[in-house]
Amino acid sequence: MKLWAKHTGFTIVELLIVIVVIAILAAITIVAYSGLQQRTRDNIRKSDLTSIAKALKLYSVDNGPMWIGVGCGSNGNGSGWFNYNYSPSGMNKCLKTAGVIDKDIVDPSGSINCSIGSLDCHAYMKYTCSQGGTATTYVYANLETLVHTTSDTDGTCAVNLDTDYGMNYFVKITD
Repeated sequence: MKLWAKHTGFTIVELLIVIVVIAILAAITIVAYSGLQQRTRDNIRKSDLTSIAKALKLYSVDNGPMWIGVGCGSNGNGSGWFNYNYSPSGMNKCLKTAGVIDKDIVDPSGSINCSIGSLDCHAYMKYTCSQGGTATTYVYANLETLVHTTSDTDGTCAVNLDTDYGMNYFVKITD
């Protein structure tokens, strides 16, 4: 007869090592997943701005330039937030009525407008201005993975969009 039985199993030290390794792997996965989501949303934003540019070009072929008294945009001047709900003549509504888009183009965050001082604004905006005697149009977005500076929108119509709304990416729409 044996006085003691041989026990098999893991020691507490072995279990703690396994738990620590699993925790480290989980932390790495969470960080990588978060960055992946931001990059994915930014890619959607870039694609949306390209779609907006194409839609605006189609609109101008059928209806003339958006900035000439067509009643689109926040003030009817063809500039403003690119959404349906912000104003009765939002850019989405204008383009849908003209038949150049089928559904609203909205930032992947779901945000449709922002207030001044909201540097994490995630909504699309369009501005048309006169530069060198020619009307120039830009559409703006705020990319999460691009570092913000105070000169992100310099040289465009709305130089204060970087400091007022955090816009740091734009597409120039050419004729």
